[in-house]
Amino acid sequence: MPGTFTVAKTGDLEPGTVKVVHAGETPVALVFAAGKYCALGNVCRHRGGPIGEGFVDSQERTITCPWHGWQYDIDSGQAKLNPLAKLPCYQVEVVGNEIRVTV
Repeated sequence: MPGTFTVAKTGDLEPGTVKVVHAGETPVALVFAAGKYCALGNVCRHRGGPIGEGFVDSQERTITCPWHGWQYDIDSGQAKLNPLAKLPCYQVEVVGNEIRVTV
């Protein structure tokens, strides 16, 4: 169901990390990198790997799928090597200490 959901608190993620959260029934990879929260679809476009269990590179602003190494830009969801592959990106809002994602 579409809507805006509180998915975490600001203290739940350390810088340079990712956590799988649920915005309603939608699994989301919530990333905290370089002081900014980003929310991406949790399913890799390559082979369905769990993006939310991947490696975050805050400097390059990428996340790497743990299964086969596909990399995605955390701001746009765009795959680095395949222009046809893109993860969904969701709007993130921080209100007080609540992190909210709109799906």
